Amino acid sequence: MTEETTQKKSGISHLPLRRFVQKYLKFILLLNCLIILAVFWGFYMYVDTLFREQLVRQGRSFFHAIVMTRLWMANHGGVYVRMTPGVKVSPYLEKIPDIKTRIQDETGQLYVLKNPALATREISELADRRGILKFHITSLKPLNPNNRSDAFEEKSLRAFQNGIPENHIFEETRGKVLFRYMAPLVTEASCLKCHGTQGYQKGDVRGGISVSISTSEMVAKTNTSRLILTALVVGVIVLTGFVIYVVARFFIRELGRAEDRLVTMATQDPLTGLFNRREAFSRIDIERTRCLRSSAPLSIIMCDIDHFKRINDTYGHVTGDFVLQALADILRQSVRSYDIVCRYGGEEFLIAAPETTAVQAMELSERIRTAVEQNDIKTASGSIIRIKVSLGASQMHGSEKIEETIYRADQALYEAKNRGRNRVHVL
Repeated sequence: MTEETTQKKSGISHLPLRRFVQKYLKFILLLNCLIILAVFWGFYMYVDTLFREQLVRQGRSFFHAIVMTRLWMANHGGVYVRMTPGVKVSPYLEKIPDIKTRIQDETGQLYVLKNPALATREISELADRRGILKFHITSLKPLNPNNRSDAFEEKSLRAFQNGIPENHIFEETRGKVLFRYMAPLVTEASCLKCHGTQGYQKGDVRGGISVSISTSEMVAKTNTSRLILTALVVGVIVLTGFVIYVVARFFIRELGRAEDRLVTMATQDPLTGLFNRREAFSRIDIERTRCLRSSAPLSIIMCDIDHFKRINDTYGHVTGDFVLQALADILRQSVRSYDIVCRYGGEEFLIAAPETTAVQAMELSERIRTAVEQNDIKTASGSIIRIKVSLGASQMHGSEKIEETIYRADQALYEAKNRGRNRVHVL
């Protein structure tokens, strides 16, 4: 019989510890993976959030720097620069009354007016050529067609009208990943000189400035970090999983051994290794039910060592125990694999033989008696002991309780002893 079958047939109620721990191990390994993934995912999201916040702060800083520069220029009515080849003049300023777009000093040097919008565009072009960043002033009602808004800027401008303070997105353009930040331009008193004709009043959102920052290099570094992080996660999961598995398998093995010892202690006689009475009765009950269902016979045999007290008195209890062990070995060798043998008590043994009639039980009993009589038992001291046994057998009658069958077999055993011992009797 397999261990699982043995445990199922046993009357012992105990937890299947190994199976339980094995299932628990799978859960632990899964939980370990989930925890590590959760921790690293949280860390990844935290780093990603910091990356975005850094870009937002950077975009916001550029925006405010541009706004302050524009405000300074607007407060001073713009800035005049020397007229040199390539210096542009805003044609839109010339349409505004009371604005001098050109002035001349006492030496005849010509200077042209640079207003905040034009200065912003030219600084943006310079920064773009150097690959630093790009910014764009725009409006839903631009004076300059070059200041028309794109999809992101238009969406942002309409959001600003609804009170949204800023907007930002990641955008891929021509193989480059750009971070775009945009915030509104609020009309100042100094702005009304140029934009008052458009109907703006102080405090109105007249447009916005978008800042585009190239993040390709940062994204590449971030992707490399993500690959390293992923490899680290896999390594940690594998390492911790392996450690947990090794430790758990050790405990599973130890639990298995402990469970086996508990099962052995609960089901076996510690001296002979045969079933104890509790386990034997549990198994006999199962066989009784099976035999009743199939209308098969079931017989009980009781076996007792003749004059066992004399052996203990003569050779000592250690030798007596050795004799009991020797008899147990003989009984194991004499019965079938599915027969049930137990130490009933003291020097008394019980055999339950399924599918065995009274006649067959008598034949089995006689074989056991003969085997015992012919067996020489050599003690640890070198002495040779030859023992004899008496046996009583009985077949179960109908659906009677097994205790009744055992009682008759026990009475048959007493009758065998009364008739001179070293014999078999059947009732």
